Amino acid sequence: MKTKGLNQKKIKDNIDGYLFILPLIIYFIVFQLLPILMAFGISFTNWNILSDEMKFIGFQNYYQLFTDRLIYPYFYKSLLVTFEYMLLTIPASVIITLIVSAMLCSKIKGERFFKTAFYVPSVTVGVAVAAMWKFMVDPSFGLINQILGTHISFLGDKGTALLTLSVMSVWGGLGYNTLIMVSAMKNIDTSLYEAAEIDGANAFKRFIHVTIPGVMPTLFFICITSMIGSFQAFDQMYLMTGGGPEHTTFTYMYGVYNQAFEYYNIGTASAMSYILFVIILIFTFIQFKVVPQRVDEGQGKQKKGGSK
Repeated sequence: MKTKGLNQKKIKDNIDGYLFILPLIIYFIVFQLLPILMAFGISFTNWNILSDEMKFIGFQNYYQLFTDRLIYPYFYKSLLVTFEYMLLTIPASVIITLIVSAMLCSKIKGERFFKTAFYVPSVTVGVAVAAMWKFMVDPSFGLINQILGTHISFLGDKGTALLTLSVMSVWGGLGYNTLIMVSAMKNIDTSLYEAAEIDGANAFKRFIHVTIPGVMPTLFFICITSMIGSFQAFDQMYLMTGGGPEHTTFTYMYGVYNQAFEYYNIGTASAMSYILFVIILIFTFIQFKVVPQRVDEGQGKQKKGGSK
């Protein structure tokens, strides 16, 4: 009888738990899972949103994206721009995050103020951030040109437009990355720093040989999320440059938007979305196969050295 009562209580607790998460499950199915599956099916059709006709054409959308330069002239260009944007953004984001986090962990005065100040861009609406940066880099009365005493069109010059957007992206993501990096740094065993200091390591060497190996899992997470965010970059390009000048800021997601909402080729846009999904999946898989092994080895060596 006692066992039966315990089982009934366990079943009741499980039911209560599922009822609590039921709204989230419904939201996931209706607004995420079903659209994903529908988009996959639509990618095999020639559906134009202006017409009701939807004809199955197999892999033709995928084939034309890679081969037909007349219909989709900016497919490879958008991929190249996205990779350039990623290479400009991720290394700078990682390096600056490490430096700022190390400074915040060095017991400086006003640590809470600086944490809040760095995090503010992460909770600011993207449209407001884009408007502020567009004003700051304005060639006539922008703050940056006023300070430099120049009239450079940072967003209108094809040599500086993508770089400017990359700087804005690094600035916007710095607060979130710094917050989790500071938490990771503060969880490193202090005895490792003490042992390194006894061995004669200066602050820079302690940072290289103790701090970085200790935060590698967090660093790996930042690299993964930054990579995915770079591949999906769209709003700042749409709001600030319109993909110009001369398509130098025409990212892959901008191409998806063009096909879906300017040319109304929903089948093509869906195919492009799934190509991007495969690209992100491949890059993520490579990082998961390569980086975690180095993280484990680095941590193991560090712990072994600290135990000595």
